[in-house]
Amino acid sequence: MLSFWGSTQMYMIIIWILVAIIAVVLETESAELVSIWFSLGAIGGLLAAILEANVIVQMAVFAGVSFILVLATRPLVAKLQKNTEVRTNADRLIGKVGEVTREITPFSKGEVIVDFRTWTAISLNNQSFAVGDKVVVARIDGNKLVVDAIQEINIK
Repeated sequence: MLSFWGSTQMYMIIIWILVAIIAVVLETESAELVSIWFSLGAIGGLLAAILEANVIVQMAVFAGVSFILVLATRPLVAKLQKNTEVRTNADRLIGKVGEVTREITPFSKGEVIVDFRTWTAISLNNQSFAVGDKVVVARIDGNKLVVDAIQEINIK
């Protein structure tokens, strides 16, 4: 047993613990489920290391557990995530014209007034807008309006 703790197996146990921890940390930083399966696969690799399986078997267990979990749960997770969009009445602002009240540049947020309310805004195509410019709301990105120049229509 003493040789076990001084062997490659001990290092692999530490590596699998680190892989599991890193995968969990990455998962907490992500908005989607992308690494939780790898943390569970790392636990499988850890168990194989504790049972003194060789490194290739440990990696095969890691890959197999991760792959099976992805196949088994990804369609369900994708279906659940598809229905998480929360519609708000702010969508009604799309297509409306607003007036810039704080300059908008490609690298900074500005402000516009739309429907008598002030909103944080960014430009759609790295455009700049000066105070007083009229803009149209192209879309909403989080809590910011994404604005674009108003296109002129030539009527003949």
